[in-house]
Parts: sequence; C-alpha cells; structure tokens
Amino acid sequence: MDSRGQASAEYIFLILIFLIVLALVTVPFAGRTINATQNVSVTSDAKTALSTIANGVNVVYSNGPGAKRTVNVYFPQDNSELSYDDGVLSLGLQNIPVNASVQGNDRPNVNATVPYAVEVDGTATKGWHDVEITWDIGSTHISVSIRPSP
Repeated sequence: MDSRGQASAEYIFLILIFLIVLALVTVPFAGRTINATQNVSVTSDAKTALSTIANGVNVVYSNGPGAKRTVNVYFPQDNSELSYDDGVLSLGLQNIPVNASVQGNDRPNVNATVPYAVEVDGTATKGWHDVEITWDIGSTHISVSIRPSP
C-alpha cells in the first residue's frame, strides 16, 4: 500500500521535471518567433504607407501642375524618415535587424519607385498622419509634406 503512493509521487516529480525542461526549450523559440512576426508587421505597415504616398504622387503627377492630394497613412514607428533620391522614395525603419549580407546599411528601408522629381519634408512619429502632396504651378517638383492627423 505504501509503495503505490511512492510511485505516484515519483511519476509526478518526473512529469514536473519534463515540463520544466520543455518550457526552457520552447520559450526562447517563442520569443524569437514573436520578434520576427512583429518585424514583418512593421515592415508591411511601412510598405503600405509608402505605397499610398507613391500612388498619391502618381495621381498628382497625372493631374498636372496645380494639383493637390492629401492621403492619410499610418507610420508604424517613431522617427520614420521619408526620403527621395534619384527616382526612389524610401521610408527608413528603426530597430529591425538587417540581413548580415547587406553591407553599409545600419537599418533597412522600404522603397517605391517614383520617376518624377519629388521634394520630401519630413520625419514622422508612430501613428496616423496626413500627407499632403502638391505640385505648385511653375514648380519643377512635387512636394510631399507630413503632418500629424488631428
């Protein structure tokens, strides 16, 4: 009668040790997976914001000088820097690991091709912003300015 109780206690102790080992192995994997998923989500939100801005630039260009368009976009991170260089509109991201094979970049960018001269004003904080896209009459470039949504 006494040996049955001893065996049950030993089985419970073995199951407890197994659960602890299982937790020690799976928790780090779950943490890395959550971080990777968050990075994909931030990058996807940034790509959507940049695509919306690029589409707005295309519409303004199609309408010609004097055209204006305001789009509302969500920037997924603080200090999201919108820039333009040689036909490429870029949105810089913070705290996203860069592939080790990429040389010279300390942070990744999301890019969209815009084959028109664009002048960009701004860095955005995390959240919703109104992006005003204008092509003034007599100007040689399209202006893009970012302001927080009210």
